[in-house]
Amino acid sequence: MNVKKFEFSSEEREEILKEYQLNHPVRAYKRLLALKLKAIDGMRSEEVAKIVGIEHSTVNKIINRYKAEGMQAIVGKRHIGEHRYMTNEQEEAFLAPFVALAKEGKIIEITDIYNAYQEAIGHPATRNAIYYILEKHGWRKIMPRGRHPKKASGEAIAAYKKNQ
Repeated sequence: MNVKKFEFSSEEREEILKEYQLNHPVRAYKRLLALKLKAIDGMRSEEVAKIVGIEHSTVNKIINRYKAEGMQAIVGKRHIGEHRYMTNEQEEAFLAPFVALAKEGKIIEITDIYNAYQEAIGHPATRNAIYYILEKHGWRKIMPRGRHPKKASGEAIAAYKKNQ
């Protein structure tokens, strides 16, 4: 069996131990625990994987990332959510002219907002992004009625015309 051997300097071991003793989210803690067991306790990847509850190949990936990128790769925020093009304040400022039009009683079409949004961010976006923004800011889809709800039926209109 081919065993990959990782060498850790005393500074790296101290850094790992110091960071391990701090509070971290569960995912970062698992990565730190794997790193600690491998670097300080000298355990094999298979043993570390059983203890931590991950695959042994993941243990090696964690160590390789630590060697290449440092402690930030282990405890840092790996995925930053909310891939938005504007902040909430910018979105509110963007929607302000459309709110003014709506208060005047004008009909606003999604196409107008969509084109203005693409112009504001400087590149194409999906229509779903617009619908997400509108929903987030309390807008709802209101369409003009096809007919008045109290409009008489066709028979009632015909009967009325006969009586005239």
